[in-house]
Amino acid sequence: MSTIKYNRHEERVNLVQIFYQFFLYLSENKTVDATEILLSHYNVDDISKVPLYSKAIYSLALEHYEEIVNIISKNLHNWTFNRIDNVAKAILFVGVSDGEYAHLSPRNVIIDECVKIAKNYLKEDDYKFINAVLDKAIKK
Repeated sequence: MSTIKYNRHEERVNLVQIFYQFFLYLSENKTVDATEILLSHYNVDDISKVPLYSKAIYSLALEHYEEIVNIISKNLHNWTFNRIDNVAKAILFVGVSDGEYAHLSPRNVIIDECVKIAKNYLKEDDYKFINAVLDKAIKK
C-alpha cells in the first residue's frame, strides 16, 4: 500500500477529524489507542505510511497534551476547556500544536487555516471563537 499525498490543508482537516475522534473517546471515558486512531483514519497499517505533517502535529500534540490544554484554557474567556465542543477542541489543538510546538507554518497561515476549517465544521459564527483563542494562544 503506497502513501497517498495530501496537501497541508487536507492534512489539517484530517487532523481535526482525528482529534475529534480522540476527544470523543475521552469524553465517553473509553480507552484511547492514539496510534490506532491515526492509523485507522489514514487506512494504513504502519506509522511510516502516515503523512509526515500529520504524524508530527499529532505526536507533538499528544506529547504536550496537558500544556496545550493549559495554553487553550488560559486564553478562554468565560469558558472552560471541558465545555468546548469536541470539534472546536480538535481545531484548537491542531492550531496550537503547529503554532507553539512544530512551527511548520507561519502563525497567520495556521490561524487562517483553522478559521477556514471552523467555518466548514462549526456553527455559523463559531469561527470567531477559534480566531480569538488562537490569536491569543499562538505567540507572535
